[in-house]
Amino acid sequence: MFLVGLLHLEHLIIKFMETERIYFDYNASSLIRKEAFNLLESINKSYGNPSSVHEEGRSMRDLIEISRTHIANSLNTNEKNVIFTSGGTEAIDIALNQNNGRIILNSTEHVAVFESAKKTGSTIEILEVDDNGIVNLDKLDSMLQKGPALVCVMFANNETGIVQPIKKISEIVRKYNSYLFCDAVQAYGKIKINFNELDIHFMALSAHKVGGFPGSGALIINESIKKIAPITLGGGQEFGLRGGTENLIGITAFGECAKLIDEICSENQKLKEYINILEKNIESFGGFIFGGNSQRLPNTSLFAFPEIKADTMLMKLDLAGYSVSSGSACSSGKVKKSHVLEAMNIDDKISSNAIRISLGWATKKSHITNLLNFFEDVFNKTVLE
Repeated sequence: MFLVGLLHLEHLIIKFMETERIYFDYNASSLIRKEAFNLLESINKSYGNPSSVHEEGRSMRDLIEISRTHIANSLNTNEKNVIFTSGGTEAIDIALNQNNGRIILNSTEHVAVFESAKKTGSTIEILEVDDNGIVNLDKLDSMLQKGPALVCVMFANNETGIVQPIKKISEIVRKYNSYLFCDAVQAYGKIKINFNELDIHFMALSAHKVGGFPGSGALIINESIKKIAPITLGGGQEFGLRGGTENLIGITAFGECAKLIDEICSENQKLKEYINILEKNIESFGGFIFGGNSQRLPNTSLFAFPEIKADTMLMKLDLAGYSVSSGSACSSGKVKKSHVLEAMNIDDKISSNAIRISLGWATKKSHITNLLNFFEDVFNKTVLE
């Protein structure tokens, strides 16, 4: 029944793509790629617990290990460094559990990282960013001079798309015999990541950000780490680091997407072109681009119009058939203040108007044209070619 439900989901996604609505919220969750459904039929014919010793179990185990290899190859690391989890949040939990009692958090980290850090009971210190959203490297160096810590800096921000200088950060962390955790949930698939070259200790990924199913993710662990404290004990799955029967369907779909990582990254060339067209017009309409002076993900734009509140614009866009989000987290249908923009010293009057557009594999240039025509009607200004 579960597989039938997934096939029905595929039908609904195709139907969604054929309707007039346009999806601009890939940073929240990508539309599911057709490749994610590829192995469902073969799994259905020979389904078994991947920990079982019989033929069906061994077949399913093979699928998991193939997926592990695909993900490792996509990051230029060893498959033994890939630990499957239920998603990015669980990967974050495991990583932050590996601390010496002191955690340094980048001030623009995802809320999940802040919450996981609190649960550890460790001493938490905040690493500030500048007005462009980039972490203060001198400040990090100074903080680590006081003693080792687990340093948490996300690869790319989920709201602004701002990319951090991870290689430079890694070098500072290594100099002081500390650990670096990198939330790469948004960056993976949007920019090429060489895990071994960056020399990161822990990195979190999530399948549904690259076109897989929700409920599957991975923690990538540097092979120099010899001892890991698990947070979920059980039957010894995932090298004893994450107990419980693996999410076979989610993992295999994740692996199929990872196998396409070069193709997925190349898609971003056109998405960057679309974002440039969008932002040129946003500015001509009087809008403000957040992080416009920083390196950003090629698919992401966070902007605001000074005179229009985010909740008002979101409602207008939704009614017009555009699926977008606010740059800040939403709870119970209300737009909350963005801690990311606050950390960047953005005035509340403009940050409360933030709108995020994030593009993905099914985005077409005509979608951007349609959106700009919508803004043209709102502001009664001409769209720039």
